[in-house]
Parts: sequence; C-alpha cells; structure tokens
Amino acid sequence: MTSLRSLLIASAALVLTAVSAQAAPAAGSYKLAIGANTTCAINLADDGAANYAGDCAQGAGVAKWRAKFNGVELQTAGGETVALLKGKDGAYTGTRFADGRALTLSAEGSAVAQSH
Repeated sequence: MTSLRSLLIASAALVLTAVSAQAAPAAGSYKLAIGANTTCAINLADDGAANYAGDCAQGAGVAKWRAKFNGVELQTAGGETVALLKGKDGAYTGTRFADGRALTLSAEGSAVAQSH
C-alpha cells in the first residue's frame, strides 16, 4: 500500500509540474488587447519589466509582470496588481481590477502564447 501511495504522489507531482510549466508565459513580445478596441504591443522582460513598444494610453499602469503557476500577473511600477490573467485557448485572459475591462495577452505574431 505504501508503494502505491508513493506512486500516486509522484504521479500527481509530475502532472502539476507539467501543468504549471505550460501555463506560465516566458519573457518576449506579446500583444495586450484591452477591451474590444485597443491592442498594444508589449515586451515582457526577463527581469520582470513590462514595456510597451509604442504609445498605449489604455495600457497605462502596467509596468511589471510575474509568471504565476496558472498564468501571469500584471503590476504597476509600485507592485500593485493590475490584473491576474489565466491561460485559455493559447492566450491569457482576465479583467483589469480598476475598471473591469477585459484584457487578453497573446504572443506577438502567434496565436499560441505558450510557444514563447
């Protein structure tokens, strides 16, 4: 019985590791859709910085990012959470806490954010 329990625990750990590895984005170039009308090019740097490739007035406030086990957290320069985005259909979706606007983060030039 002990070896069966050990096998089940090891299997569960492997599954959780695989799921978390797929859900977390990597640094790189992405598109951030804000609501239905605004899309901004954004670069997520290895050091946790988030920088827009051009002018993005609607995306003001996002200056940092952190990979989470189930997606990505966007933050202000002061470290306050702007939104928690969860992986869904090859992108990351959620809502901005301040105003409830929908946010979708997807890989630049690709429909699959996890390929980064």
